[in-house]
Amino acid sequence: MAVLTYNNYLRQLLSKYECILAFDTAADFLGLTNGGHRTAAQIFVTKKQNIEGTEQIKISSFEQIDCQEYHGLLCTTIHQTIIDLLEQDGDEQIITESLANYYEENGQSFEALKIPEHLKSRFEKYSSWAKEYYEE
Repeated sequence: MAVLTYNNYLRQLLSKYECILAFDTAADFLGLTNGGHRTAAQIFVTKKQNIEGTEQIKISSFEQIDCQEYHGLLCTTIHQTIIDLLEQDGDEQIITESLANYYEENGQSFEALKIPEHLKSRFEKYSSWAKEYYEE
């Protein structure tokens, strides 16, 4: 229920702006995490916009981001979100939970994920935790 409420909040906040949900916000929106409190919605933008409650990451073009429209908002795809989380190397809980939920939703497999070479060691660390996440 909390995820649905958060997603509705994001739709109300961002539906009229050119942006792509990113990082932790994308993971929450896509249901990769089990929810949580975020102080700011993380979004990719091509130009800074006056949107309270957001952390804006400026990029040169949306074409460089693998995204899709989900429920009225542009959001990084599941694969892009996981790669971005690994690249950012931020909150360990969010990364582990995202990988654990991906693993469970994909028949206890990471086979479909294409992890760039430079992130493989980081992926191995988090994926080993993710495999055990729901066993405890």
